[in-house]
Amino acid sequence: MSGVQLRMKRMFGGKKNLVISALDHVVEYGDQPGIETAAPAIENCLGTDALLLPRFMLKRNHELLAAKNAPAPVVRINWSASFYYPLEYREGFTTIATTVEEAVEAGAEAVICSLFLEEEDDRRRETENVAIFSEIVRQKERLGIPLIGEAYVVEHNEKTPEQVHAKVKRVSRIMAELGADMVKTFFTGDDFHEVVENTPVPVFTIGAEKLDTDLAVLQKAADSVAQGARGIIFGRNIFMANNPARIVDALNAVINDGMEPENAVIKFEL
Repeated sequence: MSGVQLRMKRMFGGKKNLVISALDHVVEYGDQPGIETAAPAIENCLGTDALLLPRFMLKRNHELLAAKNAPAPVVRINWSASFYYPLEYREGFTTIATTVEEAVEAGAEAVICSLFLEEEDDRRRETENVAIFSEIVRQKERLGIPLIGEAYVVEHNEKTPEQVHAKVKRVSRIMAELGADMVKTFFTGDDFHEVVENTPVPVFTIGAEKLDTDLAVLQKAADSVAQGARGIIFGRNIFMANNPARIVDALNAVINDGMEPENAVIKFEL
């Protein structure tokens, strides 16, 4: 068994599906309601299985993540212009902001890196993005650390659902074949099973925009695992919930125990 396999088994801890949250928004665009102060945001997510965050947020708050049964820290590796939302960039320029070795030094048990492909204006940049992603794969293989590949469709609001689905399906497979151990991507509805079937590693869906109700959050999670996802990676839909601890418990009940979302809302008083 390799270090990657060992750490993935520890992350899953015998569970079929994982509840993961994300606090790495602020390394990309600096201002996120709910993460003005890191410690309370981390405390709101301590019931999750893993937590995405920047390296220095982890270093400054290591005591919270060192607690018994704390979520596994997953450190963000890349910084990308297309995530800098205040200026509405679309071009997928990206760079290695944190090496895998630096992430491990900070206490990471896994890392996450995006791969931006299928841009219309610059094939050279796409090739450079593959080179960056492949370098991260080489680094994580040397250190035995699992890598979550992120297939984020920046222009998703400008594409049809069919176009988003097709891109998610293609890029998810490319990342797996380049060496990603898990994939984080958009839920694309009733055809999402095609993404899962085409991707030979565990796939997780994202919350994307903040949903209006806890029921909608639970329903998206239920629909995701029904289509074959191995769990969810929700940011604002967990840490900005009225009661993050209860929504985490409800998510676990829905995606691991098969509880209907409507019943989970009642049981966990959401």
